[in-house]
Amino acid sequence: MERPLHVVTGAFGYSGRWIAHHLLDQDVHVRTLTNAVGRDDPFGGRVEVHGLDFEDKERLVDSLRGAEVLYNTYWVRYNKRQQQFAHNTAVENTRRLYEAAKEAGVKRIVQFSVANPTKAPNWTYFEGKVQVENMLKASGLSYSILRPTVLFGGERNVLINNIAWMLRRFPVFGVFGFGNYPIQPVHVEDVAEVAIQQGRIAENTVVDVTGPETFRYKDYIGMMAKSMGLKRLILPMPPLSAWLFGRVLGVFLQDDVITRAEIKGLRQGLMASDAPPNGTRLFSTWIAKHGASFGRHYQNDLKERRYAKRAQN
Repeated sequence: MERPLHVVTGAFGYSGRWIAHHLLDQDVHVRTLTNAVGRDDPFGGRVEVHGLDFEDKERLVDSLRGAEVLYNTYWVRYNKRQQQFAHNTAVENTRRLYEAAKEAGVKRIVQFSVANPTKAPNWTYFEGKVQVENMLKASGLSYSILRPTVLFGGERNVLINNIAWMLRRFPVFGVFGFGNYPIQPVHVEDVAEVAIQQGRIAENTVVDVTGPETFRYKDYIGMMAKSMGLKRLILPMPPLSAWLFGRVLGVFLQDDVITRAEIKGLRQGLMASDAPPNGTRLFSTWIAKHGASFGRHYQNDLKERRYAKRAQN
């Protein structure tokens, strides 16, 4: 019996990788569309690899043909047009992907969005997510829109690692404002499991994907420091000063440590949801077990995303 084909954008990345792992465990034929062709293959050749070229419609359609489900994790964190990262470009690329999926006969799309996308009208990252959601709803395709909070777990924990890196190097950690705003981490494998569950049904859905624990941000940082065996003074800091410190640090690290929009989103409580949690893995247990391993080296997210543009095979 022929195995069903599911396509995952970005299976060499973070959330896409765990969707692919879980699908392989269920004997699904997995194909990935990726800008990271040439990266080390975490699947040992078990995933079919295609380049992701939004400008070649024919090739994009062919790469999706025969797929029952498309899990789309593609997006960009940064709004840097000169480095080919721009939220309006990501919206246009996603539109092309939906059109190609429809032409290829894809039966269902599971689209990764973000928690509370309509609550940040002046943040282009969230504005773009809202546009993408609306395009999918109007496409005529069967869909599920997932709105995860903030991810942890798996092998690529950039946010946690880089907070840990700062905790190791500075005796004081400044939080934006007073740090009382909520953060609700969800394990990346919980997200993958929800995504696959949503891929199996036909009903159009919009689902918040959240973990079972919610913390004040300052307590989240304190828990991380404790897991590393560190005693750190966690102090309130004016958001503008915190952003300026991040900018200066970013010059030395050649990275965007934090954006003003990300600070604003945190302080507005956008990293938590009022929906009942559907994840089961506890951040508190996970960080207590793994915290000591983080922060020994800074993980440069921006450099990792500067993939060379390759000819697609």
